[in-house]
Amino acid sequence: MNVIQTCSGQCRDCYKCVRSCPLKAIRINQSQAEVITEECIHDGLCTSICPQKAKEVIDEWFLMQTWLQRKEEIIISLAPSYLGLKDEPNYLVSALYRSGVKRIEETAWVVPEISAHYWQAENLNPALTSACPALVRLVEVHYPSLVKHLVPIVSPMILHARSIRERYPQAKIVFIGPCSAKKVERQQFASDIDLVLTFKEVFRGLEQLGINYSTLRPIQPDITGSATARQFPMDSGWRKSWSGDSLRGKLWVVNGFTASIQFLDALQRNEVDGNWAELMICKGGCLGGAGWNDEDDVFVRQSRLMSRVLSHQSGTRPSWKPKEMQREFTPSPLTNAVPSEEEIRSALAASGKVFPKDELDCGACGYNTCRAKAAAVVVGKAELEMCIPFMRAKAESLSNVIIETTPNGIIVVDNDCNVISLNPAAETMFECQESMYKGGPLSKLMDPENFFMAKDKAKLVVNSLTYKDFGLVTRQYVFPVEKQNIIIGIFSDITQELRQTEELSHLKTETLQKASEVIEKQMRVAQEIAGLLGETTAETKVLLTKLIRLIDQQDGTGDKKGVAL
Repeated sequence: MNVIQTCSGQCRDCYKCVRSCPLKAIRINQSQAEVITEECIHDGLCTSICPQKAKEVIDEWFLMQTWLQRKEEIIISLAPSYLGLKDEPNYLVSALYRSGVKRIEETAWVVPEISAHYWQAENLNPALTSACPALVRLVEVHYPSLVKHLVPIVSPMILHARSIRERYPQAKIVFIGPCSAKKVERQQFASDIDLVLTFKEVFRGLEQLGINYSTLRPIQPDITGSATARQFPMDSGWRKSWSGDSLRGKLWVVNGFTASIQFLDALQRNEVDGNWAELMICKGGCLGGAGWNDEDDVFVRQSRLMSRVLSHQSGTRPSWKPKEMQREFTPSPLTNAVPSEEEIRSALAASGKVFPKDELDCGACGYNTCRAKAAAVVVGKAELEMCIPFMRAKAESLSNVIIETTPNGIIVVDNDCNVISLNPAAETMFECQESMYKGGPLSKLMDPENFFMAKDKAKLVVNSLTYKDFGLVTRQYVFPVEKQNIIIGIFSDITQELRQTEELSHLKTETLQKASEVIEKQMRVAQEIAGLLGETTAETKVLLTKLIRLIDQQDGTGDKKGVAL
């Protein structure tokens, strides 16, 4: 079960989660970070450090709300870390009762029994505490050879849930605390506990129910733990929770993800000894978990908890037989393929790292070394584009190619119009070399008026200018880049374009003139033709009239036939 999800679209190429995860249990796929379930220990710390809030622990409050609506018998096992809440912790207890919860008990109630059995496991040399599910997962998956050191005792959450189940067999048992890994532990002990919620989920859910804290009075849980047991969620809490005889033998107290890995590495190499080792993945113990509803420092939470541990204590506790507290651990080593040296070198070369000196090991991608990142690329956990120096060099190279090959002249000056650079096209246009003007005033090459105008107006200036000395006409785009305190001028040579425009205009004028002459000649010819046609028609009429008369006379009557013409 993966309890951490990525909000698609909010992840933005920062790789902070990769840098922060000692196990690199995060895959970058199409620039989006995804948790690798089989490698993750579900501590949820990546959700706390993500600046874009692109990762979050899966919210299961909807189950709680469903049970409340059905008026189920709900009993809460409340982690002792609730004493470190920002507001008066018993306001939370009151709010839960107001929501419809039937009973609330502190998980710390069973801690003394757990602690007593821990101290009997000194022969494991050293005995690793097993109350932290993230640590158990770390050992089972990434250090399977050390599983034999884990104390085979269930966590306080499971033992307390079993106690509640025995007393209230029909109840829905819900654990509330700051740990996201407890959600995975619940899956492993599904018959003992029904739901795990973080403080963050609970406070959001109560807000949805419209429960106003200011209208409530603080109420104690039905059962609370002892003052020593309530310190269990702190670093060295296991030791503090034990009220028995003085410690015999060596005890290691290690808290924090990186420190725990370093200790396990040393233990795996047989470089540390001792009788007990209290390891907690979160820095500061459970007080540094990912499920808190505030962003306070662990020391602030610890201060609150220590000031509240004596507020109330329940006197009696259940008694458990050792076999009822037993559990087993299962080594689950990863079976990931190991990339070959050839594959690693190929991935390095693909990101511009051909020689050892090219491997900067800057860590910007999230991996400590370029080789580690290359190996991650080979197995599909990382992408070439994660290498920021490589992408910057690629972008700069592309920019340089564009600047060097563009047919447009580019001149860059500072705010005082001193030349910073000219590209080859500008050198050709103005028949000069960059070295002749670099560092000097632009006025030696041209009138800098447009550059000063762009600077003063803080906007783009566009116009066309003629440079008679160079036989050149340009269209200019001059604009300031305020962050870099520079002004850039882009010059497009429109001399030929202007010449062609003038030639086309001349051609149009000639064409119109010729057309007018042709029309005039055609009109004159038409008039001449019309005149000739008129004369010919008149002559024809005369001849035809004479012909008619002649025929009429030859008819013998002498009478006119009235032929109309």
